[in-house]
Amino acid sequence: MNKINRSYSGKEWLMPASIPAEGMETLAGYPLLIQQVLFNRGLDNARQAEEFLYGEGDLLDPYLLSDVPKAIDRILQAIANGEKMVVYGDFDVDGITGTALLTQALQEMGASANPYIPDRFSEGYGLNPDAMRSLAQAGTTLLITVDCGIRSPQEVKLAQELGMDVILTDHHLPGEELPPAYAVICQKKNDELYPNPHIAGVGLAYKVMMALFQQAEKSREAMEQYLDLVALGTVADVVPLVGENRTFVKKGLKKIHEGKRPGLRALVAESGILNMELVTSEHIGFRLGPRLNAAGRLDSAMLAWKLLTTHDESEACTLAANLNTLNSDRQSKTEEAFQTASEELGAADTPVLFAINELFHEGIVGLVASKLTEEYHRPAIVGTDHQGLIRASCRSVEEFNITYALDRCSDLLVQYGGHSMAAGLTIEKDNMEQFKEKLCQIAQSEVDWLETCSKLQLDGEVSAGQIVSQIPAIMKTLELFEPTGEGNNRPLLLNRGMRVVEKRTVGKTAKHLKLKLRDGNILWDAIAFGFGEKLDAIAENVDVAFHFGVNDFNGGIQLVVRDLRKSAG
Repeated sequence: MNKINRSYSGKEWLMPASIPAEGMETLAGYPLLIQQVLFNRGLDNARQAEEFLYGEGDLLDPYLLSDVPKAIDRILQAIANGEKMVVYGDFDVDGITGTALLTQALQEMGASANPYIPDRFSEGYGLNPDAMRSLAQAGTTLLITVDCGIRSPQEVKLAQELGMDVILTDHHLPGEELPPAYAVICQKKNDELYPNPHIAGVGLAYKVMMALFQQAEKSREAMEQYLDLVALGTVADVVPLVGENRTFVKKGLKKIHEGKRPGLRALVAESGILNMELVTSEHIGFRLGPRLNAAGRLDSAMLAWKLLTTHDESEACTLAANLNTLNSDRQSKTEEAFQTASEELGAADTPVLFAINELFHEGIVGLVASKLTEEYHRPAIVGTDHQGLIRASCRSVEEFNITYALDRCSDLLVQYGGHSMAAGLTIEKDNMEQFKEKLCQIAQSEVDWLETCSKLQLDGEVSAGQIVSQIPAIMKTLELFEPTGEGNNRPLLLNRGMRVVEKRTVGKTAKHLKLKLRDGNILWDAIAFGFGEKLDAIAENVDVAFHFGVNDFNGGIQLVVRDLRKSAG
């Protein structure tokens, strides 16, 4: 990779290795730009390219997960005996969609199954002792988790002691001690050989459903009706959209486009998307997902569960409107807390950023941590103090695995868990200063923070003015790279030496930039989201990292700018 100077957003741009002659020969049926983008994704022959662009791929056999046979036998036994089951999910989109999927699928099988999603504020993340006791007291004999439980050995042990068998489905990394559950379905267990290491929680829930429906000899169509939920949870959880995950989302988007779920129809309308057939993975990530998440962040995640499972059109419209209102409230609370956190940090130059404030709303601390990490390219821990107990969310950068670091501080924590770049924790306030010191020491020893910065991977260089006649065809081909997201980013192009003819801020808070950029004889409309504050800094001649888009207002082609930097010439 060739490094390029840092941009106005402080990023380092990376150009890909050029496609070799043999790659160009095998991909000769595609335009040169498309050849390069395919090569960047490891697709260096015509067969692979054809499968990626035009195929859907296959879903893996659920029985490749070692504990699936045991879990299915127990569930079928519970159905036959009329036992009371509870599907216990997390309160984010991954957990909500997985809980909706598994509850509906079990009910379709004739099971007595109800959902349980803990309250973020009174119960916190994952399994908790009070919930185990209340569910057992209510007669539950089989508890199936979705997207949680893998780091809750004591709670699982309690559930078993209270007479509940527990089937864990959780895609997170296990701790040193595996919970003593009846079955543990987790692709990251030691000795597990499942080929998709990045499957989301809703994906594991779907695997359980697949195996159940296979036992009941249900049709493929009966199984695939739930893929709309899998697409929502998979994209919203920001897992890599490659392999089976790409298949989940490709197939799932088709189910979304069919518009058979009343709650999704209502949510799409509230999100300002003109019709169901236009929904993309980007819409899930930036419009639908945040609205579903807003329920668990500011109110109850069960609002989102009800929206996704209701058959009543009127109820769906009411619930979708409520989520839209909650999302607006979430946006304003997040921005306010981010400004407060930024001011408190001031000129601090520590390897890990901490912002603990009792006034922060607990439901948005993860979002604030994400914004701090994006702004400063440092791990960030943001939390709120509840009578001496701090609950916090952690976000990190590629260079620093935050969950491994928390493992080394586990003696100071009440509870924690997560991924390499995102985690949650609970800690007693009295241990906070010691925790800060220890975590910063770990971060300082592992990463040279003076040399690190956020990176932007480019897919190729073009002169938009020179290829203007080919752009409609190129855009049509680039659409075939969908669904895009983590692990398969939307193809990003570089155009050097564009002249800024016009620039102005747009949006309610002047947050975005509207630009007119000249390349040769061609004048382009462009929009740069989030660059409003850079208005005065932008030079007359700039290099632009962008992708082609369609202007929602006039239907014309525009450049959607991801970053800019001053041209060298």
